[in-house]
Amino acid sequence: MIAASLALLAAVPASNSLSAAEIYRYDIQGAAGICQPALSQHAESLRARPLGLVNEGAGPSFVTCTFRGDPRAGGRGATRLVAHVGNVGSATANVSCTFVEGSQLGDQSDAVYRTKSVSMFAGTVGTPLPWEPSEIAGGPELIYQPAVQCMLTPGAALHYITVAYDEDVGA
Repeated sequence: MIAASLALLAAVPASNSLSAAEIYRYDIQGAAGICQPALSQHAESLRARPLGLVNEGAGPSFVTCTFRGDPRAGGRGATRLVAHVGNVGSATANVSCTFVEGSQLGDQSDAVYRTKSVSMFAGTVGTPLPWEPSEIAGGPELIYQPAVQCMLTPGAALHYITVAYDEDVGA
């Protein structure tokens, strides 16, 4: 019995020789749950629906969305962030979203801003606005402190935000 146990232990590689395995994962969150009006005057025209945050007003409205992040070395950073937008109105609608990566402490900021826009016909659904680490100054490997602010014209909707990442699941 002891000899069999020793043989089994000898066959197992040392823990430092194991390589980590990663699984591609993503979190999809409804905009109504993680976004809010950028200013109180925008709240009157925004309707939080189960499937999106919709501008039901007569003029543009702004929403801000923030996400969990882990900027520590080895932290779980995102490999991609996507804002899923659409048009639930009867006229053409526009969405312009600005991705923000970084932080601000007092008057010190290392934030990077990248804006993407789309114009959509009435009834347009599932239009993605994606951002990846290569779009950030310096081309970091991952996105650690993401946020998005979107301008929605009447009828425009911010439906979901997807944050994709690789999860270390061991060997």
